[in-house]
Amino acid sequence: MKALFEDIPLDQMNTSMTINATAAWLLALYVATADAQGAPRASLSGTTQNDIIKEYLSRGTYVFPPKPSMALITDTIAYAAAELPKWNPMNVCSYHLQEAGATPVQELSFALATAIAVLDGVKASGTIPNGEFPQVVGRISFFVNAGIRFITEICKMRAFAELWEFLRPNRTAAREQCLSHPA
Repeated sequence: MKALFEDIPLDQMNTSMTINATAAWLLALYVATADAQGAPRASLSGTTQNDIIKEYLSRGTYVFPPKPSMALITDTIAYAAAELPKWNPMNVCSYHLQEAGATPVQELSFALATAIAVLDGVKASGTIPNGEFPQVVGRISFFVNAGIRFITEICKMRAFAELWEFLRPNRTAAREQCLSHPA
């Protein structure tokens, strides 16, 4: 990692790591490299995909089963929240779900379910103070597929944005109402 980022000032750039099972280790190496450069951790910005659940759901290439995957994702999010205020600790990746045969509706459903399950795990871990939880939610991003069904995909993207706004964990009352009265 040190050789890879030699002469690249990590405190002045944004790095995207499209990696899952090894996300926590690569982030640790990245932070160690930034420390060696003298870059303040608070200045580091970027994203780790860190969607180990996606590997289990769509690719069959998972390293860890779901429960340890959730723990590792949660730990990485808690670390980023505490140490890396500009870092996006998870990019929920539904792209491979559609490639694995999911319909656009299924892709959207799995992505939202993954995001909610991860954030519920983060909240239950007690590692994030309640007042800081909305900022953690805002640092979760999504990588969504856009297939060839033009109208369907437009509708999916619009529905995705509206559903995420409605279901975000910092809107507990609306979310609980939705979950207790399924359509």
